[in-house]
Amino acid sequence: MEKHEIVILGAGLTGLSTALHARGDYIILEKESRVGGLTRTEEIDGFLFNHTGHWLHLRDDGVRALVEELLPGLMVTVERKARIYTHGVFTQYPFQANLAGLPGPVLRDCLQGAVKAAVRRAEDPNPDLQTFLDYVRHHFGDGIAEHFIIPYNTKLWGVSPDEVTADWTQRFVPIPDIEQIIDGALGTTPGSMGYNASFLYPAEGGIESLPRAMASRLDNDRIRLNTEALTVNTSEGWVESAEGRIEFEHLVSTLPLPELVQAAVDAPDEIRAAAASLRCSPLRFINVGLKVERPLDGCHWLYLPEARFPFYRVGSASNAVPSLAPAGRSSLYVELANDQHAPEGEVVRALAAFLKEIGTIERESDVLFAAFREHRHGYVIYDKQCAPAREAVLRFCLQRNIHSVGRYGAWTYNSMEDAIMDGMKVAGKIREKGK
Repeated sequence: MEKHEIVILGAGLTGLSTALHARGDYIILEKESRVGGLTRTEEIDGFLFNHTGHWLHLRDDGVRALVEELLPGLMVTVERKARIYTHGVFTQYPFQANLAGLPGPVLRDCLQGAVKAAVRRAEDPNPDLQTFLDYVRHHFGDGIAEHFIIPYNTKLWGVSPDEVTADWTQRFVPIPDIEQIIDGALGTTPGSMGYNASFLYPAEGGIESLPRAMASRLDNDRIRLNTEALTVNTSEGWVESAEGRIEFEHLVSTLPLPELVQAAVDAPDEIRAAAASLRCSPLRFINVGLKVERPLDGCHWLYLPEARFPFYRVGSASNAVPSLAPAGRSSLYVELANDQHAPEGEVVRALAAFLKEIGTIERESDVLFAAFREHRHGYVIYDKQCAPAREAVLRFCLQRNIHSVGRYGAWTYNSMEDAIMDGMKVAGKIREKGK
């Protein structure tokens, strides 16, 4: 039987980063025909598309140094231009800190709710917040919750925020204080807020330039494409593909956590039940080519909370990096709502109507094509059973030298930078174990 110290399942950013930072003998098994995972880039008629928005938000000096080394002088820095479109007007992102411009009744609801929430926080600063709905009402008040955060996130997840905990929020939900909310309502914005105020992106080739550069630093013989891990024996320490079995000392899996457990022939019933309880919304989106040169008034992405739109976010990568579309053309990625499932033709008509409403296009024929795409795994749903089930499965895995990491391997919500850091960290843990 073939044997390696480290077997890595998946050649996305986490798997490639693990291999780059490993010191021992490793092999990568990737079921697709090329590396990259969800950071692959698709070409359609001269347009380059990612799997929706894939922007590099770098905070860690080590990851920044690695990216600069991999793509020297090839990254461009973009200052975020994001907006919310609701009630027929545009406001700045994040909604809760930029209420200026909303219709009077909506603005009143949001401000009154925010003030009442601030008073409640002063009286009870540490309430028992069971759900994400509790969390947003506590921090922002009823108006902001009901006019934006509840409807937007319901469209994204396909479930109500009262089914979801706040465990995922971390750095992803900016929390302005009441003074900042009032300033934003008066048009005195507090400046860019949130983890994604600026981002990096390759000047050419789309986001797949990054995993390709990572793979170029590895031995080609150690990356086996078109090779899917079919079964895993956690107690005996082997993985089986169509090509045969490979023994491992350490298994690094970036497969979605439920899929890893499903492949594990010796997983006990309680672990299978825990994995089966983990929920995730699909990632459903459209890659769109337009005849116009600069859509969405130059924005990089728009948030759309209203139920009348069968999509919750519309972005334009070509607004950030024009080389992603042919000259005189532009691209959109349109993320489809998970609380409604309209037929494709109806969605395209709704998109064209929206683009005309905001002045991006004049006629439906300005939409050159609309290519629908879907991935089974989009956003992890942090419901009440998620944390205990996730921890039980990960604990079972670690007891058998199986490191389930990355966005779906760890069953979490994170960024591309986090994916790269996960690879760095797991490689370091394996090195420490070997000493």
